[in-house]
Amino acid sequence: MATSSFVERIRVNNPKVMEEYVAVMETAANAPVAKRQEKTAKEITDPKELKTLMLKGIEKWGRK
Repeated sequence: MATSSFVERIRVNNPKVMEEYVAVMETAANAPVAKRQEKTAKEITDPKELKTLMLKGIEKWGRK
């Protein structure tokens, strides 16, 4: 959503409110952005480990 679509409707009659609004917007603009964490996967070849994983899934989601 474009910022202008919701900012254009704001009417401010109090200069102090406008200063607070600008301060909040500047703080948000300078806030650090959380880095995305890469998901990793591995191939399971051990039958015991595979069985354990499948049982966890069945236990969590139930059998259908």
